[in-house]
Amino acid sequence: MPPAHYVPSMLLRPSLAGQHAIARVCSRPLRAGASPLLWTSPSRRLYSAASATAVPSAAGRSKVGRFLSFCALSIFFTTAGFIMATAPAIPAINGLITPPSDEETLTMYEPVDEECAEVDTFIRNHPLSRSLRENPDFTESRPHMKIPEALKSHNFTGGTLSGPGRIVVPPYQFSEKGGKSMVGIYYLGTDLCGHAGIVHGGLLATLLDEGLARCCFPALPNKIGMTATLTVNYRKPAPAGAFVVLRAKTTKVEGRKAWVEGHIETLVGEGEEPVVLVEASALFVEPKQAAPNMSKGARYILVSLPTSIAPSNSHDEALTALRSTVTTDYGTVFPFSIPEFKIGTLDALVQQADELAKLDTACEAVVGKVGDTLKTILEGDEEKMAQQKMVNDRPAEQYLKTFRWNKVKYRADRSLAELIDMLQKEIGSIDNDVRSKYNQYNQAKTTLTTLQRKQDGNLSTKSLTSIVPPSLLILDSEYLETHLLAIPHPLQKEFLKTYETLTPMTVPRSAQPIASDAEYALYAVTTFKKHSADFVHKCREQKWTPRDYKYKEGGHEEERKEVERAGREERKLWGEALRLGGAGWADAVMAWVHVLALRVFVETVLRYGLPLDFVCGLVKTTPKLAKKARFSLDTSYSYLGGNAFGRDKKGRVTRDDQAMSADMQAVGQGGEGNDYAPYVCYEFEIN
Repeated sequence: MPPAHYVPSMLLRPSLAGQHAIARVCSRPLRAGASPLLWTSPSRRLYSAASATAVPSAAGRSKVGRFLSFCALSIFFTTAGFIMATAPAIPAINGLITPPSDEETLTMYEPVDEECAEVDTFIRNHPLSRSLRENPDFTESRPHMKIPEALKSHNFTGGTLSGPGRIVVPPYQFSEKGGKSMVGIYYLGTDLCGHAGIVHGGLLATLLDEGLARCCFPALPNKIGMTATLTVNYRKPAPAGAFVVLRAKTTKVEGRKAWVEGHIETLVGEGEEPVVLVEASALFVEPKQAAPNMSKGARYILVSLPTSIAPSNSHDEALTALRSTVTTDYGTVFPFSIPEFKIGTLDALVQQADELAKLDTACEAVVGKVGDTLKTILEGDEEKMAQQKMVNDRPAEQYLKTFRWNKVKYRADRSLAELIDMLQKEIGSIDNDVRSKYNQYNQAKTTLTTLQRKQDGNLSTKSLTSIVPPSLLILDSEYLETHLLAIPHPLQKEFLKTYETLTPMTVPRSAQPIASDAEYALYAVTTFKKHSADFVHKCREQKWTPRDYKYKEGGHEEERKEVERAGREERKLWGEALRLGGAGWADAVMAWVHVLALRVFVETVLRYGLPLDFVCGLVKTTPKLAKKARFSLDTSYSYLGGNAFGRDKKGRVTRDDQAMSADMQAVGQGGEGNDYAPYVCYEFEIN
């Protein structure tokens, strides 16, 4: 054991001169009464003289002793090295698991120099920041401060591109509730240029990709997504060493998809018009793997065993034997009642086993799709989803525990073929009905969103009925026509200089400003009808947006009523889709459980033969414990598998895959991915 003041050499690294001094001391012979430092070469350790006197000399030690000492030292240093290597990762892991809150990020940044402090103060106190901070619909944060310090060197915008001369301070972000919109404020330093004095376009695209993503993630079911498409349009060079604002807005959300639009503009004072530098639109898709880990939920195992597993051949004792095999450590066993059905020929049973396997998969898929529909309608609200996912006004788990065959709906005196056909039609009808109603709702929602965008968008897209006065329009002329053009602010001067010469027969000085917003100015220009088509075409080439507008008396009031009608229709279809989704989910679950009951019955007949004398139990467990429960069942009832199962010399259950394949084909279990068991068994989850 090393002494208390022992220090590994990897921690104690003396200077080069110090190393030579140590080497000189260690090369001297040990004199009586002397207390030098001893350097033991194999382990590269330093000992004090006190510890050295307690250790036998190398000459006096046996080869075995030296070998054991060397092994002990190697193990010690391997362990110490591993601990020191993993120690830096611990804060990073903790930072990922428990990131700081939005409020905490606002107090975490410490400026590294005067320039950073000045930039940070300017952004924090800017009128735009103050106005957004006072808006209760927005939450302020600094997202880059949520990145653990140990991982910042591996992060592009939060690490590699951050600091003096680059993204000088961690940007401020103001996010609207529900992922509707986002505003970010940045200062881009002078070391981010492509051309001298101009920020590299790739950086602007990166910031837009990151900003648009942060905008829409809260609107996605599991608050995360990946970029599917990103379209970037550069409007004007972005000067380096300047403040900019990134604005983003979520325009549409459908399930795991979100569409976002945004732009980067200059940061200006109150009353000034910003310059749009670059625009972008993007589609983000949430990965399927982002769904909550369902392994935390319950897993069910339907098990059928012959009553002969109990010495008395009693049904109740067989159920008790099943419970003792699974034990409470692995799950809870509930009786699962299955009536006797009409049995046809062996060939028919084998075919029906195959049909039921396919129907089982179809039922599971429909339950999942209807569940996803409910999730989208309820915007991922788990509490509201739980209220809708009820079977006969009870949770699905309670329905499974107390399952009884519905003899009114699925009469047991009918043939198996009739019951299978009935269940196939029912599950197909549920799928079609829910999907059809959801599509109607989605269409109404899209229509409403489009109408609202016409009211709330910029001058290049929004409705002009409330903006353009009829006095500015030439309405009933045989020769003249008024054109409305949305001109980006950076192009206004060029427009006013060149519009008269763009095409022949443009009325001089006819450009009249009508309205202006943050991005566009709206102008009215008069031309002769003979050259209207050519004028509109040339305007598009100049990136001036012609607006197709026809004046209509009372048009504004009519548009308002249209939006209200679309809103009422959307709310009505939302309620209908929600009710049908809840009812469809319950019906699909009930149909699925009845299909599982039929599968158990058919395979029980094929496995154990006639007369029917079996016990069926529902095992409620977890994904982690399900394997242990299955292993316990395999160990206890492997003899039911005949020559397909055996035991090795240590008594462990083994499977003969060659002998098993024929049995699986015989009972309709030959499909890919099926795990054959010596007893009737089906695993499933209802989420």
